[in-house]
Amino acid sequence: MKVRRVDLVAADDPAYLAAMSAAAQAHRRLGPRQDPGHIYRASGGVETAVRGWLAERMALLSERVIDAELLPDGGRAYERRFIELDAVEGVDGVPQRVIEAKFSASPSAIRRGLAQLARARWLLGRRWDGVAGLLIVVEANRSGIEIDRDRFRDLRLIRPDELPNDGAADAPLLLLALSDLSAHLGHDELAAIERGRDEGDELTTRRRERADAVAAALDADEPAPEPERRLPAPGGSLTFGPSEDADEADESPFAALRRLSDLPQD
Repeated sequence: MKVRRVDLVAADDPAYLAAMSAAAQAHRRLGPRQDPGHIYRASGGVETAVRGWLAERMALLSERVIDAELLPDGGRAYERRFIELDAVEGVDGVPQRVIEAKFSASPSAIRRGLAQLARARWLLGRRWDGVAGLLIVVEANRSGIEIDRDRFRDLRLIRPDELPNDGAADAPLLLLALSDLSAHLGHDELAAIERGRDEGDELTTRRRERADAVAAALDADEPAPEPERRLPAPGGSLTFGPSEDADEADESPFAALRRLSDLPQD
């Protein structure tokens, strides 16, 4: 993957809005979509609340959409692509830290969020040095996301009060409670979030039941049950690329940027 140009533009940039509209029109021609669920529907309000919470603690850029010209491996011509980021900390148009926010009940949200941060930082790093990352998770269930500490043994967990002074180059994880965001959520958003948490509790219960069944089958030396198959739902925000806040779903309707998964990881 070669990169010829990288810019940051605002979310209301005319070229971005035109490209987003064209992609949405193309997707609608594919026919009706699966109901994305309550977690997905609540995720936009959560992301907006997270930006409000962050703005009280750091300088956020109004430009949070990557506008890049990329040459995919094996491609013959550069392609213009956009990625909408959840938030970007910076000064005078220069990004210092890219922030990914997740409203999810799935343990895989951490893996996906870190991958998204790595791709964004790789792209921004073609123009600006030292862009850091931060993953924020707002739990879409009431029992908490299970963090695989063996898999993410190097992942740092920080508290909200540690955020302003945390300038490390890695991408730490910050867990935010709904109480942290209450000042930035209205009645309708809170009602949508509670419906999302109900859905998250159900998904968590089913996931744990499947894990218990697999463990029991292994103890009994029996074939493990087949995992439940779910059709992919659309992503949680209007971005070209993966945006998977609808729990296990991790595909956006905008497939043009899926090939970014081939980008190097930090």
